[in-house]
Amino acid sequence: MTGPQDTPQGTARRTAGPLAGIKVLDLAHQYAGALAGSMMADFGADVVAVEHPNGNMVRTMLPLKDGTSLWWKVAGRGKRAITLKLSDPEGRELALKLAREADVIIENFRPGTLERWQLGPADLEAAGVDAVMLRISGFGQTGRHRTRPGFGSVAEAMSGFAHLTGMPDGPPTFPSTTLADGVTGTFGCLGVMAALTGKFRGVAPAGVQVVDASLVESLFRLIPTQVIGYDQLGLVPMRPGNFIGDHGVLRNLYESKDGVWFTASAVGAATIRRILTTVSAEDLIPEIETTLASHDRDTLEGFFRRADDRVVAWAKERTYAEIDAALLAGGVVYERVYDIAAIYEDPFFTERENIIDVKDVELGRVKMQGIAPKLPGYDLEVRHAGPSRGQDTEAVLGELGLDAEEIAGLRERNVL
Repeated sequence: MTGPQDTPQGTARRTAGPLAGIKVLDLAHQYAGALAGSMMADFGADVVAVEHPNGNMVRTMLPLKDGTSLWWKVAGRGKRAITLKLSDPEGRELALKLAREADVIIENFRPGTLERWQLGPADLEAAGVDAVMLRISGFGQTGRHRTRPGFGSVAEAMSGFAHLTGMPDGPPTFPSTTLADGVTGTFGCLGVMAALTGKFRGVAPAGVQVVDASLVESLFRLIPTQVIGYDQLGLVPMRPGNFIGDHGVLRNLYESKDGVWFTASAVGAATIRRILTTVSAEDLIPEIETTLASHDRDTLEGFFRRADDRVVAWAKERTYAEIDAALLAGGVVYERVYDIAAIYEDPFFTERENIIDVKDVELGRVKMQGIAPKLPGYDLEVRHAGPSRGQDTEAVLGELGLDAEEIAGLRERNVL
């Protein structure tokens, strides 16, 4: 690979990812858990995705091409796929065999489900499993809401995120994509890496180390001053829209004369001075230092509203090509609002390998997001897109010692 994977001259490149040799048993049937497993596969782990013989919920998500979910192609990338009915006694025994071989187990059933199937942490430990177990749920494994169902929209509502999102005179607004699931899958990976480090260093007890990741708590953790602002100042923040002048920040979405939307941001005296100079609002520059030093909410918001008005007026008189040239020359932090067509056109996304070609047995070669973050020195690759349902069942069960006749019998009994 090239670009972000380049290493300093003379430095050896590693052909395997840093998680090569780590075995992951991925029992996830929802996107957050599936994402966590795919991220570990990105970095070289051997991830075996276990699905019910009828498939998992991610495979039903739109859009579809030729009956195949494009969500699954991304969420299942790099994994091996088997089918297994966990609630069946024979399925349970096979799951235990797989778990004994695993370093990491991922699940996102409603709390209590695995325990009902005798596959909870205590059951796994009793069967000799020594692994990190990532458990993703709406509200966590303990507490009064533990058994309630919870999707990402519930987390976005309960965490305070939706309340803070939208225009000041409009309703709370949900993100248009899977924010809570994505954040929780990423937090879950962080927890797994921390727990694995503890095991490798010998400071964690043997057995099953649970990583308890909640959709609500992960997104709640991401909002910086919501709790401390209420605790110390009694603040109940409302939806600010795109303007957040009361934070001491000059930031908004602006529209050019030819209808192009862009953002410009300034935090701190130096960057505020740059944007005011660029938009010919030098008369406001003497107020910068005293305004920032005041720490008064009304003073801050008043100054930044006047500054924002000047940027709005300046932008409306110019095409985006003129704005682009001026802001770039002025060292301003800015960028136009991209849709996917604009993303495809910008070579940044290909030269940094943020859009990559991935092979797929059903759709041929497909494009999807690259691996993030970058790890210079490793030849990381996405081995393939999400596999077809159960395509690796024979190979994986064969590694456990089952022969073709035994596997055929399991299929006849609807265990696979």
